[in-house]
Amino acid sequence: MKTKNGIYVAATILVLAMALFPAPAQDAAGKKVPAIAILEVANAGMDPRVDYLGSIVQGILAFDLGKGEDITLVDRRNLDAALKETELSLSGLAQDPDAAAQAGKLVGADWLLSGEYVFLGSDVLLTLSLTETATAKRVVFRDRGADENLAHKLAAEVAHRLTGKDYSFVEEGRSRSLVSLRDESPGSIALFSPIIQAEVYLDDQFVGYTTGDPTLPLILDKLPSGGHKLRVHLDSSFGVVKLPEVSFGDWETLVNVEPDKRATLRDLTRQFNDTLYQLIELGSGEFKPATPKSDSDALDPKLSLSKELSFQDRKGIDVKVALETKPRRDGAAVYLDMTMTASGGSDPAEAGSTKLSLKLPGPDDAEQEAKAEAGIVKLSVSAESYSDSWSIEWRLERTDIQQNMFRE
Repeated sequence: MKTKNGIYVAATILVLAMALFPAPAQDAAGKKVPAIAILEVANAGMDPRVDYLGSIVQGILAFDLGKGEDITLVDRRNLDAALKETELSLSGLAQDPDAAAQAGKLVGADWLLSGEYVFLGSDVLLTLSLTETATAKRVVFRDRGADENLAHKLAAEVAHRLTGKDYSFVEEGRSRSLVSLRDESPGSIALFSPIIQAEVYLDDQFVGYTTGDPTLPLILDKLPSGGHKLRVHLDSSFGVVKLPEVSFGDWETLVNVEPDKRATLRDLTRQFNDTLYQLIELGSGEFKPATPKSDSDALDPKLSLSKELSFQDRKGIDVKVALETKPRRDGAAVYLDMTMTASGGSDPAEAGSTKLSLKLPGPDDAEQEAKAEAGIVKLSVSAESYSDSWSIEWRLERTDIQQNMFRE
């Protein structure tokens, strides 16, 4: 990297890498998902009449590349922080592949995407440069056209280069002129949120606070048409839990704003522990079999139970759970024998089988409880005695996630 003080930059790189590196994203099969940071799209023709095109093209690229799960968009806040500390600029990265690669590594980006355009009178020549941060090698994509599908086509080529998959982002029947987009009527966004005074960011710029009233939206008006990224931030205890890996982050979404129309969104931000509680509990139930009046009475068929369920582990692989209960007499005592089996999963340690035997209480006995684990599933059961019946409750929980794990 070009700098007047190599020692300072080296130390800065170390600090920023520790603070800003996100964990590499993975798909359901455990394959690393490429992470890309989108830089500025510059007006290379220097015609001030079309300066607005840069932000429009950036918005289209972010909307297209960020709409699926095959590509991860790097938060521009992290990139801006890295540039500030290393005294680099976005325009500098576009011109210097080595500097771009170094900045990309700081924020965990595998690729950096920059661009430039030239207005040719009736259409636009658009050039995108994709820099691999591991090698500083660049791939260039170039095309010309008069409408927004020019950016959609190049975004599809970039996505194919990143993933090897074929994409089509072109919107049939929609071919708005890039040059005329400046004169389109603005659109707006209505954000409904139950969260009180959370910060709202539009395209990484702070734009206000949520109202906290789920029936009263925050209105963002006078927005240019095209793709925008909306993000809501409160604190480290709120956001969305991303599945199946069970990771935590702010709720964010990509929204397409149309001219003279309002896009309506519902904020999915929630307290992490509320979501974790729902994920931990796999199933529960209660049954109330009759108590026998004498040792010779037949046992209530309700004591025999069979349940099956499944869930995805943190690598997206199904874990199947089977629970069976059978009653057993031992003299005057009645026992409930329970067998739980967990199978499948991405790790042998996630599977297993366990048994427990619970003595059902008599009229004067206290509540009885028992617990057992198999793989990453825990079984809890309790029984109480009433005048003519038992109340038996069971609960299945996963043990690979816990409350407050977002604080780790």
